[in-house]
Amino acid sequence: MDSPVDQLRFLLDEHYPEWLAVALREHGIDAVAVVSREDLRSQDDSAVLRAAASEGRIVVTEDLTTFAPAIATVPEHAGVVFCHHSRFPRTRVGISALGRALAQFDETLPAELQGTPFVWWLANEQ
Repeated sequence: MDSPVDQLRFLLDEHYPEWLAVALREHGIDAVAVVSREDLRSQDDSAVLRAAASEGRIVVTEDLTTFAPAIATVPEHAGVVFCHHSRFPRTRVGISALGRALAQFDETLPAELQGTPFVWWLANEQ
């Protein structure tokens, strides 16, 4: 993605597998998974969001009920992308679709949101 700010950087919450982060990186997207980060595994959502903020990473999660309060405690974050499990089930097919949707999101994030804290609901891939 060419933009006035650096490329988007994602932190995939703990319910997403490392292979999704690897697949995104293979397509030129900076992504890491919480499951591959010993310092973040089993941490509460505020700690995950603080770590993501310190690294300039956008958190990708389906945990609306726990991440919404975390957003209130960490207002200066890089962004949070919510994904609904009915649209992106935790199956190989569903997670692969999530990867394609994140790649599209990486290419189409509105310029006015880049570099500012935002919350986004990710739709199905187009």
